[in-house]
Amino acid sequence: ACQYKLAVERYEWNKLQSVKSIVPMVHLSWNMARNIKVSDPKLFEMIKYCLLRTLKQCQTLREALIAAGKEIVWHGRAKDEPAHYCSICEVEVFDLLFVTSESNSRKTYIVHCQDCARKISTNLENFVVLEQYKMEDLMQVYDQFTL
Repeated sequence: ACQYKLAVERYEWNKLQSVKSIVPMVHLSWNMARNIKVSDPKLFEMIKYCLLRTLKQCQTLREALIAAGKEIVWHGRAKDEPAHYCSICEVEVFDLLFVTSESNSRKTYIVHCQDCARKISTNLENFVVLEQYKMEDLMQVYDQFTL
């Protein structure tokens, strides 16, 4: 629990400093929830909170994109695909990837976070939003992650 807490703190500090985090904590947390049984209550609470925050961010972003008329394209995720980072600010990007339409057509994805994508184009013109996980699947992982 202590190591996870320290890793999350460093991850958040790195985000504030615009430094790429070596450990993609969001992906790590979801993989831990999927693949291991946690018996430490403190570790469980921290992971569960990370999952909840991520779910909320994904749902809020998805709803805002749909309300703005932006299409979300199903992309999925390969089994051993690494975590994605924004090509500009190097923050970890989870689930909804903002890629330029040219890179999408060439299948060489240059990933951006929402903030950097909107700095380039406020209405996300020339960006395609790729979805890697279905909300239902994420909610199922969240619900099945128990002590």
